[in-house]
Amino acid sequence: MGLSLYGGIISSQIENNDKNLLSLAHVEKKGYVRVKEAECTIGHRNKNNQQTLSRGRRTSRTAPIVIRQALHSGDEGITIWGTDIQIVCVVARVRNIRIQSTKITYIIQDITARMRAVLWLDQESMEEDDKSNPKVNINDYIQVYGSVKTNKGKKVLMAFRIMPITDINAITFHYLQCINNKIKMEMDSKKEKVINNNTNLGSGLPANSMVGITDNNGYSNGLNPRQMMVFNLIRASTSEHGISKQDIYASLKDHMSQMELENILEWMCGEGHIYTTMNDEHFRATDAY
Repeated sequence: MGLSLYGGIISSQIENNDKNLLSLAHVEKKGYVRVKEAECTIGHRNKNNQQTLSRGRRTSRTAPIVIRQALHSGDEGITIWGTDIQIVCVVARVRNIRIQSTKITYIIQDITARMRAVLWLDQESMEEDDKSNPKVNINDYIQVYGSVKTNKGKKVLMAFRIMPITDINAITFHYLQCINNKIKMEMDSKKEKVINNNTNLGSGLPANSMVGITDNNGYSNGLNPRQMMVFNLIRASTSEHGISKQDIYASLKDHMSQMELENILEWMCGEGHIYTTMNDEHFRATDAY
């Protein structure tokens, strides 16, 4: 999926798409994850959670991806803008099927690449119900939920659930979800970085300090650390309408009161550091990215 796909899509038009994304709890509730597979992944999930806490990363249980993202992932699994993904959702076309007594191996392909997906069979379920195997054929489109592993130096998608796609619109919908999810995670990552950097910066100076500091672009703008905290958050916004006062306060409520935020916004508007856009509640930096 080339970067040119981003140009014709507005994230606000598809931000509700991720509400339809299948969560881990929903998967387990509906019985999509077989018992043996769930038991096998509990230890892996706990290990991942411990590694995540030690690295200070965010964790997202489920996310839509394309195959190229899986192939380019590290040994620790899928990571999107600092967020570790435990379960991925892939929509692809079946190119080959190999059925064995304990597993079914699929070669799947989307518009970015192809890879191997393995579905381990639950023997007890197979004996009780022959419908436990997914009914898919070569060249069918399928939706796969699973985790990305490395086997002999190659990436493999260990499938928890495989479902045939009957509506062709689901393919386009999946790619829209991939784009929207990446954009949202990128924005969240930038906001978190701005808050963390400026929290550390402001810890050594008093709140009313007017000492000029130098930002990442190498120039001193006369803002104190608490003002800089607000300014960088506004500056990081990629929306043409900027960021709302409500969103700014939601991000900084642990660091300052709403009254202090109001005073900082009013002062920075008066000094020309920021300006209002669609209304008096939305702000952009004068030197926004």
